[in-house]
Amino acid sequence: MKLLLSKNSKGFTLVEMIVSLGLFTIVLFIATSAFLSVINADRKSRATRIATDNLNLALEDMMRKIKTGYAYGCVGAGDCASGTAFSFTSQNGVNFIYKRGVGSGAIVSGTASSGCGSTFYTSTQGCLLREEGGTTVPMIATSPEIDIKSLKFAVSGSAVFPDRSQPVVVVTIDGSIGADLPNTAGKSAFSIQTVVTQRPYDM
Repeated sequence: MKLLLSKNSKGFTLVEMIVSLGLFTIVLFIATSAFLSVINADRKSRATRIATDNLNLALEDMMRKIKTGYAYGCVGAGDCASGTAFSFTSQNGVNFIYKRGVGSGAIVSGTASSGCGSTFYTSTQGCLLREEGGTTVPMIATSPEIDIKSLKFAVSGSAVFPDRSQPVVVVTIDGSIGADLPNTAGKSAFSIQTVVTQRPYDM
């Protein structure tokens, strides 16, 4: 006597396959989007950190040069309450001018009006310029990720000895830092004010 065993093997139906593939695609899309968002956030964070380090280095270098220098004065004014360009002589006898540049136009020496000289800057974006030696074209001291919106110098005691007043300059800088300037999203605003007194005795 023969026994006939019937095997009832079932697979996925077409509808089940479509639903499974659809769910897998959705999960994969969500995971990929989250991964790309993390990568993008990390990239912006690193770029912002680099820009912040660049700003700190530029300001520290400027303050050190000013502190050890002499012959303070706003360009064309001497003492001033809100100057836009500051000049002094370094301890090595080199003349320096610090000022703000705006836009991608050409950098101009010896004046408070100048561009940043780079296509990386928009028409309203500002940079910190450093002119050294009086004859060289100013150099950009900050990176394009930094937007210097305002740079003011308040100078007192610039008159030569014996005015009995030690030269002092108050530097005020307002701006923003962002990895995707000039886009407004993700920018961090900053406002810095520091006081520098001439180290060489002048009283």
